[in-house]
Amino acid sequence: MADMTFNITNRDMTADAGVMKLAELGAVHEKIVTVDADLQNITLSNIFAKRFPDRAFDLGIAEQNMVSFAAGLAHEGFMPYTFTMAPFMSMRACEQVRTDCCYGQLPVRFIATGAGYSNGISGATHSALEDVAIFTSMAGMSVIEPADDVQLCKMLEASVLWEGPLYIRLGTRLTESLYEGDYDYKIGKAMIAHPGDDGAFIVSGVVAHYALEAAKRLKADLGANIRVVDMHTLKPLDKEAIVSAAKTGKVIAAQDHNIAGGLGSLAGTAIAEAGIACKYQVLGCPDHFVPLATTPFLYHINHYDADGLYEAMKAML
Repeated sequence: MADMTFNITNRDMTADAGVMKLAELGAVHEKIVTVDADLQNITLSNIFAKRFPDRAFDLGIAEQNMVSFAAGLAHEGFMPYTFTMAPFMSMRACEQVRTDCCYGQLPVRFIATGAGYSNGISGATHSALEDVAIFTSMAGMSVIEPADDVQLCKMLEASVLWEGPLYIRLGTRLTESLYEGDYDYKIGKAMIAHPGDDGAFIVSGVVAHYALEAAKRLKADLGANIRVVDMHTLKPLDKEAIVSAAKTGKVIAAQDHNIAGGLGSLAGTAIAEAGIACKYQVLGCPDHFVPLATTPFLYHINHYDADGLYEAMKAML
């Protein structure tokens, strides 16, 4: 594998910035409460729970009860932020999320770690490969995925004013930011991490960093200007940004998620509905379960690290 210009770890994306941001928001908004399923010490809620113990609830390993409990708090006027691992949030508590929260359009925030292969060495039981497909299909649910800790903080800020249920998908933690300095962030509005009209990567989460690295290499090696569209919001989808990317004629959509039902499916549908013809390829987790392996290795063999994205776009060019 080629050397990366950034480092990744196999930890969940729960860096100090996000932990402190939630506690900061809790000091301003007294209706914010946290609800955990036995992960209080390793999620964004740990500092919040220490500062506001009367507003932090740990229900133990009982994800279904956690979601129903949060729905009850929302009915009483609170804004609950729930925490557990993504496979458990999206599958074990699926019915409670849909019926208790989405049906009533309650302002419950679902913050889930372990998206995609970020828990690679823990195996299929701890990998959320289907969560985007599940949650984007729920009526009224919004789905977002940060590319770094800075963006996560902006998502948390935006979540306070967002209406209805919101799923925040957290995967592999990155040790450097995708963007330099401060910037405007808006749920539902894609960001351009790298400009270009010779082709486009449509990506989210950790893959945005890989796409940016691949775009820089393609510029250096081939002189190609490849756009990197950071599709941090999976629902509501920024179809305008997708259509614009498709007009470059060459699009690769990649996400740390099953190739079925994730960003690739969402973007492909938007392109088809717009009636635009372009070369199109979807990269991500294969539609079968894989053996235990480290996270970077799984990204590499499934071709959505920088090497894989570089080669896929080079072939299109």
